[in-house]
Amino acid sequence: MADHLLPSTSALLDADAATRIAHIRAPRWIGHPGASAAHDAMRQLLERPPSLRPRGLLIAGPYHNGKTMIAERFAVEHLRRADRQRVWVIQTREGAGLSHFYASILSGLRAPQAAGWRSLSRASEQVDHLLDSVKPARTPTGCEGNLLVPAADRTRA
Repeated sequence: MADHLLPSTSALLDADAATRIAHIRAPRWIGHPGASAAHDAMRQLLERPPSLRPRGLLIAGPYHNGKTMIAERFAVEHLRRADRQRVWVIQTREGAGLSHFYASILSGLRAPQAAGWRSLSRASEQVDHLLDSVKPARTPTGCEGNLLVPAADRTRA
């Protein structure tokens, strides 16, 4: 009866209800060739010595086609394997303005923010100072409303 199922799936037929429900609710990643190619390019950015890294990587595409999912999945995979966090995905709203853009970066990097600041120059200075101290290998790279910010590898090749 289970001949049409993958072996990993047919093994779930005998599992209890809680195990089957947990399996159904678990996040899935289907490695589409375009998504896999983007992950490979991002992985190469982090594996190269800082002096040989390209300036950045742009993930572009139509609205609602998975750019955010590609960036978030890469960040999660990296975090599972890394001894320290070197990738952050920061969500911003398109067309929300510079103050929201800066606030999104500061919030995404868990930086303290002055309550009620409205000065773009102060926000810009804080972001510049933070990125200077973090020493990112790349300036933030656009994902149409998202930023993928790989932090610099602190060891030199």
